[in-house]
Amino acid sequence: MSIEVTQRPVTTAPPTPRRDVGSASAVPTAPDYPLIVIMTTLLGLGLFMVYSASFTTQGTDFFVRQIAWIALGVMACGIMAFIPYGVWRQLAVPIMIITILVLAAVLALGDEQDGGGHRLLFGSSIQPSEFAKLAVTIYVAAWVAVRGDKIQGLQDGLVPFLIIMFGVTSLIALEHSFSVTIIVLSIGLAIFFVGGGNLKQIGIVLAIGIPGLIGAMALSKYPLQRAQEWYAVHFNPAAISPDTLRILALLRTGGGIGTDPSFWQSKAGVPLLWSDYLFANIGKDLGLPGMLLVVVLYAALAYRGLSIALNTRDRFAALAAMGVTVWISVQAAIHIGASLMLIPTTGQPLPFMSYGGSSLLATMIAAGLLLSISRSEAEKKAIHAHFGFGWRDWRPRLPHPGRRQRVEKSDDSVRKPGQSDARATSRRNTTGISERTLRSVSKSKPAQKRADRTAPRR
Repeated sequence: MSIEVTQRPVTTAPPTPRRDVGSASAVPTAPDYPLIVIMTTLLGLGLFMVYSASFTTQGTDFFVRQIAWIALGVMACGIMAFIPYGVWRQLAVPIMIITILVLAAVLALGDEQDGGGHRLLFGSSIQPSEFAKLAVTIYVAAWVAVRGDKIQGLQDGLVPFLIIMFGVTSLIALEHSFSVTIIVLSIGLAIFFVGGGNLKQIGIVLAIGIPGLIGAMALSKYPLQRAQEWYAVHFNPAAISPDTLRILALLRTGGGIGTDPSFWQSKAGVPLLWSDYLFANIGKDLGLPGMLLVVVLYAALAYRGLSIALNTRDRFAALAAMGVTVWISVQAAIHIGASLMLIPTTGQPLPFMSYGGSSLLATMIAAGLLLSISRSEAEKKAIHAHFGFGWRDWRPRLPHPGRRQRVEKSDDSVRKPGQSDARATSRRNTTGISERTLRSVSKSKPAQKRADRTAPRR
């Protein structure tokens, strides 16, 4: 006697269509509140410090302008945060072409400012070199993501990278914006290295770039003057300039915030205290605790940016997030070092804090890109991301999107016959019997029928 089990059709849900990482169909998650809190704190503290640094000589003019720039930057950051970052990967080439054309136009028709730099056409306050940082971040990230392991080679990796980087940095260096040149090189090298380049390639780029940068600085009088002032601070105090003495006096005296007129008058003789030396004004108003607070905020921002870069599956997103993080971190370190006279004066503003429209707007747009990457659904799921350094070439390897899928498929192919399948046991048909039981019963039917045929008749 055999038991016949009628197998009913299994009702399964239709397969969910696959969504490309970074595309418009990606499901966003909640905003990155830690990153937003850090940015808001820097913006608020910077606005207060700009007012403190410029009130003696400019009144409330710079304060009101900074409020307008912050409002514009917040709008730009919000728009960037809600645009899927995959859009910028597709627009990387047009963005880079426009940037190169604008930089060339500045050299040909731009108005020269103090120190030999150039502004945009006809005296505009917008500096294209600040937005070149964003263009290089997007383009190099897209280029390295497409090339993949080919960047380890000479013809497909190092040579095109040299052409890209030195083509952009040469235009910026010709504007005598050497600090921007250093930041752009740092962004490109970081993305190239994290994307798979090795130390030998980085050494070749530095061996070519550093002598060229030093030679360009030697042809300009202003960088040499700044280098001489820095040398005088450490090795020849008798030759220190009056402006440098005033900056050192601010850092030495401190004193906190007060209504004493002498406290405010001590800031009047310091040029560009609201932009190039804002960190020195923080030391004057808030002392050592205030300076440490600012350093901790930038360290927290760098940590969050690094976490975003390492926790996304999309290769372009990871490299772009790394570029933005390096950009903000290096620029903040340069400004702090120059304000403390640890390095020669560079003229780089403090990100999110210093007065100025171009730098603030470009930085807020970059932060919006970082928020867009953080909001993506893939960023919340990719817990497997890590830095893996090879023993021989010390090359960091970002996980490829398909590598984890290939590993899972291979694991399924080598699964033992008796190994349990959680997904199979979890699916049930309408009768409440699992598919595993139905398969086992259906397989036993032929054997049972053969046993019935061979049984002796009574």
